[in-house]
Amino acid sequence: MNLSYLKYAVEVEKTGSITKAAQNFYMNQPHLSKIIRELERDLGSPIFDRTSRGMVPTKRGEEFLRYAKAILVQEEQIESLCTKNSRQILEVTLSVPRATYISYAFTSYLKALGNPPSVNLHYRETNSKDTIRSIADKTFDLGIIRSQTLYESYYLKMLQNENLEHKELWEFSCNVLISPNHPLALKENLTYLDFAGYTEIVQGDIQTPSFTFEAQDASATAGNSRRTISIYDRGSQFELLRELPSSYMWTSPVPGDCLTKQGLLQRACSCPGNRYKDLLVYRNGYRLSEDEKAFLSYLIQTLSSLKGD
Repeated sequence: MNLSYLKYAVEVEKTGSITKAAQNFYMNQPHLSKIIRELERDLGSPIFDRTSRGMVPTKRGEEFLRYAKAILVQEEQIESLCTKNSRQILEVTLSVPRATYISYAFTSYLKALGNPPSVNLHYRETNSKDTIRSIADKTFDLGIIRSQTLYESYYLKMLQNENLEHKELWEFSCNVLISPNHPLALKENLTYLDFAGYTEIVQGDIQTPSFTFEAQDASATAGNSRRTISIYDRGSQFELLRELPSSYMWTSPVPGDCLTKQGLLQRACSCPGNRYKDLLVYRNGYRLSEDEKAFLSYLIQTLSSLKGD
């Protein structure tokens, strides 16, 4: 039996639609329908009932799909063993939010390695939706997603649907990042209302859950400003914050070394719903390589220093 056929059947179950599953695999619907019929013929029983609610597994189909998922997890483990076996190659693929503490930990990890003979690194900063997709389709192996605690159950459901595992890294409140020359730099007990008249720098592709999962908020937290600058490159935010003293940005806590280097301040600021979690995500059954474990140790060290500040 073709292992790809098992993936197709699992995708049909997940989407509840042959049409949607075919689109996800960039194939035409009649071809996928034929594959499902071949699987059902080999099984000697229907895998799905065609209902008004979509493709629903039969009782025998549920049993078949459980075995299919187990086989696919084993395939994942074999692939991991084959591709990560050589210690001569430094290989890490990571999809993360635009968070300074993560890039700081990643840089610290690379500096400690010295000069390995062969390097294959991929580090991408993007939103949680794209990270989940890229881990599920194996474009990246490890991801970190950021969720407002208000939406945590939504993201956990997404991870479950994509057959992804997760571990909580930490829970935190966002700070406001500003220039030392900002008019509010010395003000005590800041709230998001204090920044209503100032220019907010926001990450342009931040996405929060909605019924379509496509709605974008103006800000990672408050969205209180009528003046916004949307950016898609994290490096640009520091330049803007320095050169536009009336600007500000909501960020996860930043390591002190980075603040000193950039010449910026971070201030606690109260705001409704200002609680977030960062979650490490990876495919079900995925085995972390020694390189990935080493990076995570630097990440945990960085988090420990932030929690102690």
